[in-house]
Amino acid sequence: MKQITNYMLNKISIILLFIFCENQIQAQCITTNVPGDLIISSNIILSGTYNVSGTFKVLPFVTVYVKTYSSGGCGKLIINAQKISIEGTIDGNYAGYTGGTGGLGGNIVSSLTGDQTAINTCSNKDNTGIIIVEGGKYGNNGLGTGAGLKGQNGQNGSGPKQQCLSNDDECGMIGGAGGSGGGGGASYGGSGTTAANGGSGTSSYTATGVNVSTGYVVFSGNGGVGGNPGNVFGTDTGQDIDMGSGGAGGGGGGRSYDVGLAGGKGGNGGGLIQLIAIDTLKITGKILVNGEAGAAGGNAGNGGISPNCCSDGCDDSGEATLSCGAGAGSGGGGGSGGGIYLESQTIATITGILQSNGGNGGNSGIKGDGTTANYSGGVFCGNQTIISGNGAAGNKGGAAGGGRIKIFVPTCSSSTVTPNYTINGGTGYTNASNGSYQVMCGVTSINESIKEQFALRVFPNPFSENVTIQFKYDETPEFISEITVLNTLGMIIKTIASDELKYNRTIQIDLSELTSGIYFIKTTINNLSYDYKIIKQ
Repeated sequence: MKQITNYMLNKISIILLFIFCENQIQAQCITTNVPGDLIISSNIILSGTYNVSGTFKVLPFVTVYVKTYSSGGCGKLIINAQKISIEGTIDGNYAGYTGGTGGLGGNIVSSLTGDQTAINTCSNKDNTGIIIVEGGKYGNNGLGTGAGLKGQNGQNGSGPKQQCLSNDDECGMIGGAGGSGGGGGASYGGSGTTAANGGSGTSSYTATGVNVSTGYVVFSGNGGVGGNPGNVFGTDTGQDIDMGSGGAGGGGGGRSYDVGLAGGKGGNGGGLIQLIAIDTLKITGKILVNGEAGAAGGNAGNGGISPNCCSDGCDDSGEATLSCGAGAGSGGGGGSGGGIYLESQTIATITGILQSNGGNGGNSGIKGDGTTANYSGGVFCGNQTIISGNGAAGNKGGAAGGGRIKIFVPTCSSSTVTPNYTINGGTGYTNASNGSYQVMCGVTSINESIKEQFALRVFPNPFSENVTIQFKYDETPEFISEITVLNTLGMIIKTIASDELKYNRTIQIDLSELTSGIYFIKTTINNLSYDYKIIKQ
């Protein structure tokens, strides 16, 4: 009869979880209490905290996807259960904090002399004038504590328009604008890296048989400076854990005759997966929280030629305005690896695959090409050739650092912790640092046998309202300190006098006022410390 009841509870729980996931429409971390076992037998998307009173299991060839922070989830999956077994996959790739959006491409043409239309039409044909083309714009910072930072805008390009003269018309030449610097890589366990500068436009040209106007200097815009990485945060061995941070967005391409294009977004950070088993923890499948690569920077505008503007016998190349190639934007920053936290309070077998790699920096956009004007006027008008130069490509965005993997077991000797893990930093303009992997074992010493003599049972766990504390054996200690209940920040929530336990051997503590979450019961018995983690449903 018990097996039938558990089976029905499992089916109901899974149905409720599917409904719950389908109806999440805003970023949230809701806590869900699941009675009995929760066996995941088909692919599903989960987000938030699940307190399972029995066993949580992911079957082979089944994937649990962590709903991403950017699409209405909270980027985290926290499981508190009596037993946990992961034979399939929990996929938190790219589920963490969002990468920044890419910068806009250079689009605006302006003029201090009112001749902005001369880039592609005729304007004030007999007089000099200046044309200015806009540099590419920087992207936005990523999100999260270790988010990558945006680069700087590319500089504008400028130059004189064409000018019709009584003899030997002078062509115009506009220098290409610079692309924006790339987005910095994000950091968590390892440090991300700085992005490359944006590609510069060019003011170079070659002219044969024709003069370029000297009314204004042909000026090319430099590429913007690349963005810096975020800061490493968190601890290697503490009980803190977090999602990965997002990389900054890629830079936009500079303008020339053609507009520059927008840069791509920075990579999302990896998600957070935390599994805490009151009893056994078994990981033979995969847990993945890799960061996302940044997208490419924006393409630069190509050069072009305006119509011929003079009305004379030689319709030569000196009658047009040419523009040089612009510089491309550098790529977006990678998102950092996320966080994996695994804990068993009895025995752990962890032999599967654990990944928390940083994302790569995005590639440069495509440089802007120049253009060529030729004229063959024969004996009377001569031959002319003018070629404007190509702009420069940018380079890669900043690479992201690896994340953090933390494993807590009571004793190393009783557990098997040999996962195939990777915490690599990403590749980019320069390569990022690896993250951190740590296995923390409880203290083993001669005092362990003495501690066992006065060990306590704390049940039920997880609990709803009351927790019972009871000595496992009949020994009576000489000294018991007061019993304290603490939250995860170390703040004392409740204190119980020691005599209640020493002389009654069993006490019940009312914790109904607590919110759902993790707490600790601490006491000292005969100068030895006893700590018990409890979970409120």
